Amino acid sequence: MAALPANIKYYLKNSYRDIRESGFWNWLWCLLVDAQVWYQSKIFRPPPKGKFPPIWLSYKKPFYGLLAYGGEVTDETLLFAYSKGIYPFYSEPPVEWCSCDPRMVLFLEKMKLKKGLRPLIKSGKYTVTFDTAFEEVVRACGEGADREGDTWIIPERIAVAVSLHEKGLCHSIEVWNQEGQLAGGLFGMDMGKMFISESAFHRESNASKVAVAYLNCHLQHWGYKINDIQWFWEHFRRMGYENIPRKQYLKLLKTVVTKERRVGKWTVDERLDVGNWMPSQPGSQVRQE
Repeated sequence: MAALPANIKYYLKNSYRDIRESGFWNWLWCLLVDAQVWYQSKIFRPPPKGKFPPIWLSYKKPFYGLLAYGGEVTDETLLFAYSKGIYPFYSEPPVEWCSCDPRMVLFLEKMKLKKGLRPLIKSGKYTVTFDTAFEEVVRACGEGADREGDTWIIPERIAVAVSLHEKGLCHSIEVWNQEGQLAGGLFGMDMGKMFISESAFHRESNASKVAVAYLNCHLQHWGYKINDIQWFWEHFRRMGYENIPRKQYLKLLKTVVTKERRVGKWTVDERLDVGNWMPSQPGSQVRQE
């Protein structure tokens, strides 16, 4: 009897593992979803050769809203996808394009600065900068302790992020400790009146929360409306982020995705008092003379 090809062996081994871990019916459901997504990706080809399947064809399960396979992630296709409520999420080819439902966002006036965070910001323990160590932040986001070797921040995605940063569209927030070491940070995309937070990391407790507070304080001061983090995270819920239906999110995109962006290097505005900022009162972050 001829031996099975290596790729078939790999598929059978993974299928057996998936059945054992998630159950037969769940495995069968995922298999049917996979087949459907492949089919619709052939009819509605992802960019750069097409314009994505209709967004209502994406699945709620898996939780990240799988919509299409294939295409390429470039500066142009990523910006186009974000403007349509779609994002790439994959660690190896083919590209997986997704649109989760619900979507987790922050309406900036609803930001919550917990009691422990305000004293930390005021203490001077950390120094915050913008767009000073962009690539270092991106790579650190892909190397977090919770990644366990599985990350979407692969070389191709890093290259696109760096390219968009050089064009003044993608930005980083850095949090430095008193020894001058990078303690935490985040990076994301400016879409006009919306910021898409792509990833964050911390090497010291609460350092990434300091980055989030500084970013959102500045975004509100600059006239932005929402900060989008795609899907649910409990620690972000405690900071005021909330799930909204995708239908509502897509309606919001029509008003918050604009061509008027803060293109170029971002800098921390020393006039803003992040530690005493009251998000429900826009303008409260400006220091009183």
